[in-house]
Amino acid sequence: MRKFGGNNMELLDGCHEGKHTPRLTEVLCPKCGRPVEVFVMMEGPPGVTGTLKADEKCACGFVLPAGSPEESYEKY
Repeated sequence: MRKFGGNNMELLDGCHEGKHTPRLTEVLCPKCGRPVEVFVMMEGPPGVTGTLKADEKCACGFVLPAGSPEESYEKY
């Protein structure tokens, strides 16, 4: 479960319009296969839509980097 507060609120910057609100979803870690919660950009310029909004770290230590395409990870 994601805890909000501090730096995590930065993920919601620019969400004054629904289309700019990132979508929370879960993908599988490519290293260990555990589910990882990620924020994905819903709309934006080409190359930004459908990408991870922030770096997300799996419990195994693997980092899913910001800007990587959501489709490069298996859905949970």
